[in-house]
Amino acid sequence: MKTSVLFCSFFVALQACFGVEPSGEFVELHSCDLYTGGCTASSESTLLGRQLFRVWSIGQGTWENQDLAGLKVALLELGSVNLAERGVSGEKAEVFVPKGLGAAQKEALLSWMTSQGIAPGSTRVVEAEIVYQRSGRAAANVAVGDSIWLSTMPIGKCRSGACGQALWYEPQVKHSSFEVVASRVSKIRDSFLNFLWTDHDRPNVFLASFGPNGSGAELAGSPCH
Repeated sequence: MKTSVLFCSFFVALQACFGVEPSGEFVELHSCDLYTGGCTASSESTLLGRQLFRVWSIGQGTWENQDLAGLKVALLELGSVNLAERGVSGEKAEVFVPKGLGAAQKEALLSWMTSQGIAPGSTRVVEAEIVYQRSGRAAANVAVGDSIWLSTMPIGKCRSGACGQALWYEPQVKHSSFEVVASRVSKIRDSFLNFLWTDHDRPNVFLASFGPNGSGAELAGSPCH
């Protein structure tokens, strides 16, 4: 019994000393369908997918000796190719961080985000209010400042049970599990990047978990993953 207590105390001390890698959830919105039929995927791969938006909600964890628990960070990317394809990245990007962060915590948050597999070209960092809320297994509501809104819902099911749909893409950033859900409505109006992106009722959103404690238990039960 004493040995077990000592081991647990030692493990807790190590966690306090070195920290636990951040874990939580993220939502990833694409401008092409992620779960669809082959003809649609083929046509969209050469015509759509040039925009990508992600937001991470960190439940717990530290990075570079900074506590990131409860923080959100968002990324908007624009490119000239389909950004859902593996190995590609945007040419222009904006990163949104919460208002009022100290310099060390802000740098740690940006460093952690970069470590997830982010490699956009020209990047601008903006401070904004970031809201991420879950209300049900497939429902997420996201708002970034007064320029980005996104809400999700489950993918509609075929009555016949055979739509010929398949999963064509996966998140390119680090994740421990994911599902594909639909965008109930999304609207991004960005004056700096000079574009407007609106969408609705499409299977173009990844709802995912990340980190060592990430779990898909509370994610949507889509047939994708």
